[in-house]
Order: sequence, then C-alpha cells, then structure tokens
Amino acid sequence: MKIKTFLVSSVALMAAVSCGQKASDVTKLTGEFPEGTAPSSVVVAVPGQEEVTADVVDGKFSMEVPADITAMSTLTGDNGVKVKFVSDGTPLEVSFEDAQNVKFTSKAPKASVQARVEAFKEGSAAFVERFRQMSEDLSEEQADSLYDAINVEYLDFNRNTFKENTGNVLSLVALQNLQYDIPVAELNDMIESLDPTLAATAPVESMKKVISAKLATDEGCKFTDFEVGGTKFSSYVGNGKYVLVDFWASWCGPCKGEIPNVKNIYQKYAGEDFDVLSVAVWDKPQATVDTAAVYGITWNQIIDAQQIPTDIYGIQGIPHIILFGPDGTILKRDLRGKAIEEEIAKYVQPKN
Repeated sequence: MKIKTFLVSSVALMAAVSCGQKASDVTKLTGEFPEGTAPSSVVVAVPGQEEVTADVVDGKFSMEVPADITAMSTLTGDNGVKVKFVSDGTPLEVSFEDAQNVKFTSKAPKASVQARVEAFKEGSAAFVERFRQMSEDLSEEQADSLYDAINVEYLDFNRNTFKENTGNVLSLVALQNLQYDIPVAELNDMIESLDPTLAATAPVESMKKVISAKLATDEGCKFTDFEVGGTKFSSYVGNGKYVLVDFWASWCGPCKGEIPNVKNIYQKYAGEDFDVLSVAVWDKPQATVDTAAVYGITWNQIIDAQQIPTDIYGIQGIPHIILFGPDGTILKRDLRGKAIEEEIAKYVQPKN
C-alpha cells in the first residue's frame, strides 16, 4: 500500500529571518495551563531575535514577543511543552490540553496568520480522517486508488493555501507538501512568485538546488556521471544497453518492497540489451551488503554512494528507480511497482 502522507502538512519545519507585513511589531501572548501541569516559566524563540522568557504564576503567563510572519517561532516550557506558531502581531491566547495538544487563538482572526495556520492544520486533518474512515473496509488496491483520488484534492488544497499566503510562512508549508508531487516546472514557478523575503530563506534555497538538479536530469536529458570509490556510474550506464537503476537503502522499507519487482525484471529481461544496477545511498556499507545478500541482489551494485547521486539527480526520497537508454538518455524517472515492467517492455523483449 502507498505511504499515506497527508500529515506532512505539519508546520514544524520552517524557520526564516527578516520581517514582512504584520498587524503589529509585537505579539501579545497569554496562556493558562490546566491545574498541576504548569511549568515554572515559558520561553519564546523568534528566529533572528533574542529569546523572551515569562514566569508562569498560578498556571498563567503573559508576554510580548517580536512579530515575524515569515518564520515559525517556538514556545517551550520545562514541563515538556514545545510548539511552533506564527508570531503574527495579533493578540494570541494559548490553551494547553497537554504537552502535545496546544492551540493558539487570535483575538484579531482576520489579520492573523496563526489563525490561518490553525485552519490549515484542521483542513489537513480532515483529509486524513476522511481517508481513514473511507478505507477501513477496502482492499489494498482499492485503498491505493482512494488515496490517489483524495491526494489530488489535497494537492489543490495546498496550491490554494500557497496562493493565498505568498507573503507569509504558510506558503512555505504548502510548498513543502507539494514539492514531491507536482511537476518541477510548476514548483519553480511557485517559488518565483514568492515574496522576496521568503524566497531567500534556507528551505526555499534548498528547494531551488533540488529543482536545478531535477531540471538538469529530467526525462530526455543525458545522464550525469559520478564516481564512488573509484567506480564510475558511466561504467554501467550509456554503454549500449538499457539500464534500470535502483537508488535504495537497507533501512528503507519501500526500497526493500521493490526489490522483488526489480529481481523479476532482472531475471526476465537481463541480457545483451538490458541490465540492472542498484546504487546504495544514505546507508552504512555493511548494512547494504548484508541486506543485498538476504534479498538476493545478484546484479551490479554501487555501494556507499551516500548523497553523491541524490544531490546530482535531485532525489529527495527513495526508492527512486530510473530507466536509462542505451546512450545514457533518461527515459523515465521514479518508477514503482507494475510501472517498472510496463516501461521496460516498451523498449526490451523478454529473454524467453
């Protein structure tokens, strides 16, 4: 079954610098802890600003912190509370059910970016719940089809969120959720439409590097060579054969799930016109060797490649399986399951 990723919409990943437009230069925070759960103090860290600390008295606290709608700020307490929020320049009330369940409510919701974040989290959770309820009695294949259908809606939900928030950090959250599932050209156009302050942040700069790598190694482009421990990628690719290359790691469950498919392909098609290569990335060499032996990988391997090929080919997740043509042209990227053989059969005949 496909990995269900709707909850990738967590807003905990973003951090930026600079300030954009906001309701006020400071955010007034007030909060109250349930009886017996209060820390002695709380600390708020706004990226690029000095931390602000407030004592908690009779379970309550009040403080003012710098506002910055281009960043996710962090509120922590010595009772285990640690939560991200947007210091958006509006008065925010913080309610604590427990250390994990914290909610921010703005007294000026129409001007509040944090109010949009809360609505976004609720909207994302609704996709998860809908899938959970509808998939309970479905087969694996039916659940995968349902996931695909709901995911189309979820991607549009993130697209709309991005369009409505190009000047605040929520646009970056939407981009994080979209970057694996939309065409690279669309992702590039979205980044170019960002407010310059957000476009210069570290998460976006990282995306730009990946986009550049993907465009340089897109379908129809010639392969880019690399070398690991004296072994060149070009020793296997671009030498007159179609080559299926599986970028994988021993700790990756979905990678191991694809090995039987790759093995079947190898046994059925390998010969004068076709070959298979596994490239181990982000892994410990001995773990690669041991797992390859257990799963019966007998075809060519490059071990201990780490991030070298993934940086070059803009690979953000594994397994990532690519079919290369005889001259090294990239014919198809990100093949999985039945699609692997369907693609190979366009070019190569089975041995028997």
